[in-house]
Amino acid sequence: MTSSWNLLNIALAVTLCVVPMVGIVLTAMGRRVHGRAATLGLLGCVALLLQGVLHLGQTLFLNMIVQSVGLSGAAGVMAVLALLSFVLTLTGLSLLIWAVVARRPGMTPQPAAPAWQQPQAGPQQPGPHQPGWAPQPGSQAGPYRSPQPHPYQGDPSS
Repeated sequence: MTSSWNLLNIALAVTLCVVPMVGIVLTAMGRRVHGRAATLGLLGCVALLLQGVLHLGQTLFLNMIVQSVGLSGAAGVMAVLALLSFVLTLTGLSLLIWAVVARRPGMTPQPAAPAWQQPQAGPQQPGPHQPGWAPQPGSQAGPYRSPQPHPYQGDPSS
């Protein structure tokens, strides 16, 4: 049980290192296009990579830490490592979120959408989706038009 549990922890720690490395490569390649946002993402991935390396080291050397400083000393070391891991994770995720919302080069702020304007006062004919509207006799109004033969052609069914 211990061996398979240790292998699972090592696989998890390696994954926590590989994913930020892929992010570092991708953000480094996108720096020309995305500018500052890619740099922020790169720094966030570096912080998460450091956290992954810390977790991998903690997983690999846990037995050695316990043997060298004892069980009570290992608890203090693990608390310090957990705090460092928390700070690195928080920093990495914060930088990634900042990178998502950062302005890209060449982006200009878009003007706000125009506010709703009140219709002009005065007599108006009601439209097809307004109360009181009725189609005029002989008119083809609205999207529900029945097919009519062209006036210069005969009946299409003959």
